[in-house]
Amino acid sequence: MMPPFFLQPEAFFAIAQHAQRKALQARKRKLARQNRLPTRTATPTHVPQRSSRQQIGDRYEQAAWQLLEQAGCALLARQLGCPVGELDLVVREGAELVFVEVRRRASARFGGAAASVSAAKQRRLLRAAQWWLPALVRHHFAGRIPPCRLDVITFGPEGAAWHRDAVRLAQDK
Repeated sequence: MMPPFFLQPEAFFAIAQHAQRKALQARKRKLARQNRLPTRTATPTHVPQRSSRQQIGDRYEQAAWQLLEQAGCALLARQLGCPVGELDLVVREGAELVFVEVRRRASARFGGAAASVSAAKQRRLLRAAQWWLPALVRHHFAGRIPPCRLDVITFGPEGAAWHRDAVRLAQDK
């Protein structure tokens, strides 16, 4: 038997063609898997389970949304995450774009829920609002930047409180 380097050029060409076909088929299979729609199941496997603390937060965000809805606000988005932070709720109140942070504390000890919005948290909220502002303006305000504000809705032993314009978006206030 002759070593493989003594094969005729046509044989090398045939081997290369076969390898290219196999690579193309593998690439097509991979693309088909990536483009395949996820199957619907009773419990989606691609959604990570929320922790008990996150589930409690979800319930308070829902309660905050109900408070906003009763005030005539329209929900634009929930739990908008980005590399710089997360916005709990984004609503439209009339012509204004309102970013809403929801906070809950079981006791008023250490200042309660409103006091938990530290200066660092305020900076993260402002950066997250700046991050999402272009997309929100494009999708919900036809490209025109509306008046914006950042509200905080707190839940504590005394009940719910809506702090309008709690975090200043500009340096003038």
